[in-house]
Amino acid sequence: MRKASQKRSRRAEAPTARVAIPWRQGDRVHWRDRAGIYRRDVDGEHAEIVIAERVYRVRRVELRPG
Repeated sequence: MRKASQKRSRRAEAPTARVAIPWRQGDRVHWRDRAGIYRRDVDGEHAEIVIAERVYRVRRVELRPG
């Protein structure tokens, strides 16, 4: 049983787990609503992508499959 002061409180939401996608060179990606091509992995956290012949260094967690 809960106390009267706890009856209307909400439980904490479960944290969402992010699954790391194994990107390969040439994969199509979306970053900030722009379409691009995955170029290479810089380190464990960042990657290089190409959008309109420009190279961007972005965080891997910001990339979505395209």
